[in-house]
Amino acid sequence: MSSLIIAEKPSLGRTIAAALGVNDKKDGYMEGNGYIVSWCFGHLWTLKDLEMYLDPSFKHGDKAKWTLDNLPFYPDNWNFQYFIADTGNRKQDKILYQLMTRTDVDTIYSAGDADREGEVIIRNELVQHRITGKRILRLWLPALTPEAIRAAVKEAKDDREYDGYDKAGRTRAYVDWLFGINLSRYATLKTGVKLNIGRCMCPIIEKIVNRDDEIANFVPQKYIAVESGSEESPFILKTKYRFELKDIDMARDISDKYNVAGAVVTDITTKISKVKAPRLFSQSDLQSYVCKKNKKMSPQNVLDIVQSLYEKGYVTYPRTSSNFLAESESEKAGVIIKTLTEQGNTGLVNKPGNKNIYDDSKVESHSALTPTEKIPTDLSSSESEVYEAIKNRFCAVFCEEDYLINKTTIEITCADEAFNVQGNIMVQPGWTVFEAPTKKEKILPSVNKGDKIAVNFAPVEKETTPPKRYTVESLNAWMKAPMRSEENLNKKIYSDDEWKDILADATICTEATRAATLDKCIKEKYITLKDGTYSSLEKGHLLVDVMRQLHIDLSPAKTVELQRQMHEVQLCKLLPAKILEETKEIINGVFNYNPDVDSRYSVSAKESSSIGTCPRCGAPVYEGKNNYYCSKGKECGFALWKTSKLLESMKVSITPTRAQKILADRRVFVKGLYSKKKDAKFDAFITYEDTGKFINYKLDFSK
Repeated sequence: MSSLIIAEKPSLGRTIAAALGVNDKKDGYMEGNGYIVSWCFGHLWTLKDLEMYLDPSFKHGDKAKWTLDNLPFYPDNWNFQYFIADTGNRKQDKILYQLMTRTDVDTIYSAGDADREGEVIIRNELVQHRITGKRILRLWLPALTPEAIRAAVKEAKDDREYDGYDKAGRTRAYVDWLFGINLSRYATLKTGVKLNIGRCMCPIIEKIVNRDDEIANFVPQKYIAVESGSEESPFILKTKYRFELKDIDMARDISDKYNVAGAVVTDITTKISKVKAPRLFSQSDLQSYVCKKNKKMSPQNVLDIVQSLYEKGYVTYPRTSSNFLAESESEKAGVIIKTLTEQGNTGLVNKPGNKNIYDDSKVESHSALTPTEKIPTDLSSSESEVYEAIKNRFCAVFCEEDYLINKTTIEITCADEAFNVQGNIMVQPGWTVFEAPTKKEKILPSVNKGDKIAVNFAPVEKETTPPKRYTVESLNAWMKAPMRSEENLNKKIYSDDEWKDILADATICTEATRAATLDKCIKEKYITLKDGTYSSLEKGHLLVDVMRQLHIDLSPAKTVELQRQMHEVQLCKLLPAKILEETKEIINGVFNYNPDVDSRYSVSAKESSSIGTCPRCGAPVYEGKNNYYCSKGKECGFALWKTSKLLESMKVSITPTRAQKILADRRVFVKGLYSKKKDAKFDAFITYEDTGKFINYKLDFSK
C-alpha cells in the first residue's frame, strides 16, 4: 500500500519528496519509496461569487452588475459554496482526485502550511471530493530539514485533532466574504468608487489616516526653555522651566540666576551593568528589524524571503507570533548551537530553564523563528540579509558571555536644581559580537566630585512637534498589541496578560495575514510605504470618511474581538455560527441606517485602477500603452512589457488579467502557447526573472 502526501504548493511537495527519497516524476505528482507526493497551488477551491448563488448559469469572470437590490446577502443556513476558477487548478484538482481514490492508497497526509489557512487548503480537497475510507493524518512541519520532515511523518497525528484550525480558517474566510460582498459593494455603490471594506484592512487604514490628520491639523506652539551647552558640549543641562514667549524676561532672570550660582559635581556613581540580549524573532519583529535596516524592504518582501528560507529548510516556520521556544525544544536548540559552532560562530551555549528563552506559557502553535541545523549555501543577497538577521539573533540569545557596560551617572547641581548626565562604556562585548546594540556608547569627560562645571544658561526658543508618522516598526508594534497606549507601543517586553492576548490572536490580523493585508492596502492605493514610513492617500481618507458616514464600525476594539472569537473557534470553544450571526448583525445595522454619502474626498479613475503591487518596492502598478509600470517610475524602474520576442514567438501577449496574476503569484498559467520548432501548441506558466534592471520573461513547466 502507498501513502499520499498532499502539500500546499509544488515547492513544498518537492522538498518533502526529496526528504523521503521519492524521485519518480509524474504529471502533477512524484512517486516512489512507498509514497506519492502531490500538491495544490495554494487555494484550488475558492468561495463562489454572489452572482453564482443567484444565477446557476453565471460563470466566474462574467461581467456582473452590482446593485443594492440583492444586498445584504447571506447564504442559506450559512451553507457557503466553493468552486475552481483557474484551468490549471482544475487540472491539478483532477490529478489529486485520481490519487486520493486510488485503491492502493490507504493513508493521506495533509501537508498544508502549519496554520489555519494550510489546513483549509488541503481539507477542501478531501471535503469537496467526499473522500472516505482512508486514514487522514496531519503532517505538521515546524521546519523543513530532511530530518524534521521524516520525524514529522512518523509523529503525524489524526487530522481530526486539527478540526479547530479548519473551522477557524473557514470562519475567517466566511466573515471576510460577508464583509466584502455586502459592505464593499454597498460602499462602492454609495460613492461610485471601488472601496474595500475588510475587518483587518479598515482599522489599519484608519490608524494611518488618523495619524496623518493629527499631523496636518497640528498647530505648533512656540515656547522658551532655559538650557546650557550645545550638542557638541559634554554636558547639556536642561532646566525644568518652560515659559510662554511673552515671558522672555522671566527666562532671562532664571538664566542669570543659574549662571551666577554656578554648577558643581555633587555625585558620581559608576556600576557594571549586564544588558540582556534581545529576544528571538517573531515574524513581526523580524519584519520591523529588517525594514528598519533596509528601508527598501516591505513586510511582504521579508515574509516572502523567510517563506523561501523555510521551504529550503534553513529556518523554522515563519508565521509565528512568539519570541520564545517551548521547553521541550532545548535539545533541538542544542543541535543548532553545535552546528553553528562548527561553522565558526563560537561562544554559544544552551541555556535550558532560562525563562527569557524557554517558556511554554508564551508558545502556542509555533515557537520563535530560528535557524535550523541545515547550513545555507545558495542564498541570494536578500535571502542572505534576512537569514543572517535570524542566525545572528539566535547566536546573540545563546551567547555565553554577557554584554557588560560601565554605566556612569554624574549629578550636577546648579542653584536649586540637580541634573543627571549618564554615559556608558562597553566593558565586555558579549552578544554584541553577533548583533549591534540599539544604544551607542556615550563617553563622559573625567571629573571628580566637587569639580566646578562651566555653564552658560540662556533662553532658547523652541517649538512643539507633531506626532510622527507610523513606521514599519511602530505600526507592527500596534498591530501586535493594539490595546496598548501610544506611549507604550515601542516597549519590547510584553506582560503575561499581553502575551495571553497575542497568543489568543487578540491582534490586528494574525502573523499569517498581516503582511499580505498591508500589501493589499498599498496595492489598492489607500496608503503608501516609502523608506520604511507609511503615509495615507486620498483614497484612504475617502474610505475612512465613508465608513464614518455609513456607520461602519471596524474599529480596533471590534476587530480584536472578532480575532479573539476566531481563536475560540480554533480551540473548539465557540461555534462558527455565533460569529457569523454577529457579523450579520453588524452588516444589517449598516444597511438599516442607509444615509446619503457626501464626502469632501475624491479619487481619480487612475487612482482607483491599479492592477497590482510592484514586487520590487510595493508601490501600485498601472497599465500603460505598452507595459504595466510601477508608479514610482525611474526611482524603481519595474515594468512588465505587454509583449517581447519570446511572447511574440508563442503568439501571446500579457493582458491585464495575466499581469495581475503575475504580480500576485509571480507566474500565470497560459494554454495554447505556440511552438514554432514543433509547430504545435502547448501549456505552461509564464514567469519572469528580475535582474534588478530588466524583467525577462521565461517559461515554467513545473506544476
